[in-house]
Amino acid sequence: MTGTDDAAVGALLATVKRVAVLGVSDRFNRPSFRLAAYLLDRTAWTVDLVNPHVVETLGRLCAPTLADVPPPDLVVVCRAPDAWDAVVAEVAGVGGGAVWLPTGVADGNVTARTIARAHRAGIEAVADRDLRAEHRRWCA
Repeated sequence: MTGTDDAAVGALLATVKRVAVLGVSDRFNRPSFRLAAYLLDRTAWTVDLVNPHVVETLGRLCAPTLADVPPPDLVVVCRAPDAWDAVVAEVAGVGGGAVWLPTGVADGNVTARTIARAHRAGIEAVADRDLRAEHRRWCA
């Protein structure tokens, strides 16, 4: 799944029960902080916060790696594009079901390469969509 297939995005979000926010920040002005706050406050999902450099944020402890949390249905990637290949490998290694790549931080070639790598690993991938907007659209 790329970021353009509406039905596939809706179907994915309908199955999500556990989300890991990989690379969450402890600074309120960062997009990952605001997205994690939304997921914690506005969804029925179990949300795990993951960042080896952050001990606590949003009143919750952070796990250092994805291996330190139960396998997520969806991993929200809040990492720079140069880390995406390693993220896909990490998600595959823990049995994660899908990755949601951030919007507007990589060129199309990097995004397409990451999506292809995810698919080869048996992982669904969504890019170029705002998770908050899609959650409100499909799950509210």
